[in-house]
Amino acid sequence: MKKYNLLLTVFCALNLFGQALKPKIMVVPAKDWCNENNFMRTIDNQGNTEYISDWEAALVKRPDLNSVLGKIGSEMAKVGFPLENLQATIDQVKQDRLEEGVRSGVSSSPIDQVRAKAKADIELHLYWKIESQGPRKRITDFRLIGVDSYTNKEVAFADGSGDWLSSSQYSDADLLREAVISKMDGFQRTLLTYFDELFKNGREITFNVYVKDSWGRDLTTEDYGGDELSYVITDWLAANSVQGRSGSKSSTDTRLLCSGVRIPLYDAQNQAIDAKGFARGFKSYLKSIGIASNLINIDGVGLGKVNIYIGPK
Repeated sequence: MKKYNLLLTVFCALNLFGQALKPKIMVVPAKDWCNENNFMRTIDNQGNTEYISDWEAALVKRPDLNSVLGKIGSEMAKVGFPLENLQATIDQVKQDRLEEGVRSGVSSSPIDQVRAKAKADIELHLYWKIESQGPRKRITDFRLIGVDSYTNKEVAFADGSGDWLSSSQYSDADLLREAVISKMDGFQRTLLTYFDELFKNGREITFNVYVKDSWGRDLTTEDYGGDELSYVITDWLAANSVQGRSGSKSSTDTRLLCSGVRIPLYDAQNQAIDAKGFARGFKSYLKSIGIASNLINIDGVGLGKVNIYIGPK
């Protein structure tokens, strides 16, 4: 009996660690699809008008959209990709805002709120067109683009068209699935290769530190073990980034800009870490040496950029 239990334990361990870790994904309508179908909205970003996709309106006014996104998501799920459902995430964001008493005057855009809630590693941006001819229809153009949610970099791409199929037997979602299916193997392999690189070398973020005028000091202050504060910060980054890859830096007396900082994908509780989550550790470190600070995520640039402001709130 003991031998059986030992073999079972070994088998389970091998099965667990033999499974490739896969990125969490969320399938969303591409921006150009939203634009062509009149699902765009404008936001005021510090006096500049920006156009963003209105995912919520698209899901409400195009009932077929959820089915289309679901078909593509199901193809990814078949080989074990963890999924975040767009509609469910939007609903959760709305519920969170309601519970927190936050109304329309939120500081971040709806898309950034959804991304912050989902924390998907990769978004799949889907575009498609359908042509009808009598009782038949087909996908004339589709594009599936894998985008790193933390850097907004394109990491995988597939495109093509589909065959003519019966309108009565195939929904638009079925047409799209049939058109995409032949491209899926290569697309998924590309995603896994990219994610394997992230897992080995860390996720790339931008980490900026600014000094407030009200603080009365700057980054050249040498009150920290005889070192300038800028050196203390770069030492912390080197010690806490993956393999010491703390990126390239540009600095003045009042700011330190760090791009290409590599951070772990997950914390000790196996929760995904974004730039702001990583910076919380830095904030705690600053507090331990008597420095107050606050963190701000940057809208429109994914989950991979954070600004840290040193000085009193």
